[in-house]
Amino acid sequence: MKRRMLPLWGLVLALLLSACAPAGEEEPAPPPEEAGPLKLESLFLEVPRGDLSAQELARTVRELPEALRKALADRGVEAETVQISVGSSPEATALAAAQGGVDLAILPAGDFAALENPPERLLTAGSFAPDLGEDPAAWDEKGEGSGLGSLGVPLLLCAGPTEYGAALAEKEAPLTWEELAGARWGVLEDTPAGRRGAALFLPEGRAVEDLPEAAVYGEAEDLFRAAAGEELDLLVLPGGLRREWAFAWTQDAERTDIRNGRQGLGRSGDIYEELPALAVSGKLYNMAAAVRPDGGALSGEIFARALAEALNVLKEDYPVLGAGLLYAPVRDAPLDAQRKLAELG
Repeated sequence: MKRRMLPLWGLVLALLLSACAPAGEEEPAPPPEEAGPLKLESLFLEVPRGDLSAQELARTVRELPEALRKALADRGVEAETVQISVGSSPEATALAAAQGGVDLAILPAGDFAALENPPERLLTAGSFAPDLGEDPAAWDEKGEGSGLGSLGVPLLLCAGPTEYGAALAEKEAPLTWEELAGARWGVLEDTPAGRRGAALFLPEGRAVEDLPEAAVYGEAEDLFRAAAGEELDLLVLPGGLRREWAFAWTQDAERTDIRNGRQGLGRSGDIYEELPALAVSGKLYNMAAAVRPDGGALSGEIFARALAEALNVLKEDYPVLGAGLLYAPVRDAPLDAQRKLAELG
């Protein structure tokens, strides 16, 4: 990748006009120059294989280069050519960026966090969630609905509306392994960490597979219905999810919310009182975009903003980019939570 310098025609023209001005007259100040587009001879991007089919990957390699070129051009970055390759593994993709084999690499944030010597991170992608800090009480008192949101989703360990769940919620000291293992857990598969996120609330070296009773739910409705039926003592929930289910939690079980089709869960108490937060994890992200070491203009804020906006436009049409995610030029978002999960293998 090389950046080409445009001729300073505006400056040349100003000098010519100055030379032709009548003597003794004060020359008017030339208008400020407008910055031209960022010019790139080429851009080489590698994307993760993920779980996509061979047909979808082939379509990505065939169509995404031109789509990305146009999207960047609309945002002031003109690349003559754009190439897309599919990495054989996240490690190989990160290594390609670190060694300069490609200009940019997009890979899962968890895999990026696991790298010992990662390349420079240019973008971070994830979901938008409330940002209420790591004090569990703040998530209950403020109802997950106030405060500014930000990129990244923390996980909450919540007590269930059971006798044992209430007993755990009353404890002030950190819960012991014996207390945690004695609970019936409910975890969601659809989070940035999947079912493995439960390990963020377990002692070092322990994983969700070590829990005697841990039910994994594919849908939030199934998990909340199990909690409302007092089948769960502890739940692992993405921050902000209780807010989405607060109305259905106390709605009559015979009624359905016409806004979203959710059937009421029939509880009498407020969801924040019956499912109180006991602990809050660090934020979790989905994807990271890394740039090669000698990236030059690619490491700058102009390109980072343009790339983030372009990927946000294209992500729904190209699942390899992560449909539903938000890309932002956030380079220093902490990945401690995902690094801990990566260490579990």
